Amino acid sequence: MFKRLITICALAMMFAGCGVLADNITPEEQALVQQRLDARSFRIDAEFMLPRRGGQQAITSPYGITVNDGTIISALPYVGQAWDLPYGGGKGLNFQAPIDSYTEERSASRRTIVIGTDNEEDYVVYRIEVFNNGKVDMTVRSQHREQINYRGRLDPEKDPSKKDK
Repeated sequence: MFKRLITICALAMMFAGCGVLADNITPEEQALVQQRLDARSFRIDAEFMLPRRGGQQAITSPYGITVNDGTIISALPYVGQAWDLPYGGGKGLNFQAPIDSYTEERSASRRTIVIGTDNEEDYVVYRIEVFNNGKVDMTVRSQHREQINYRGRLDPEKDPSKKDK
């Protein structure tokens, strides 16, 4: 019974994720999304967090990640179990660090980017699926924390490479 419930929940989340393809943006905005990804200079705004335990939670403050000049700035809330942390909880998912690895796969409807970074307390891997319309599904894994997922969007108008953000 428990396995059936887990399967039903997983299917419901998967089909809910299909809704990210429904939003339309102009071809110019789609081209700008691709341009930001090609330049490896983009900002993703997180709108929802999906911890492993509990339901989806809307994020009301400006949380997200910024990738620019071989650096990632992570400013994400975290809910979940953690192991072997410094006193006080450490940095969590709020830090700036150089990118250790950056890989990318492309398909007709999306780009999947995997970024690895060491923030001096933990090794964190971001798996980011950016759809052509700018919508984003992101999974964050680390050595000392439970995996967590986020949903949001890549705003093509936000250019992290410009100093006047």
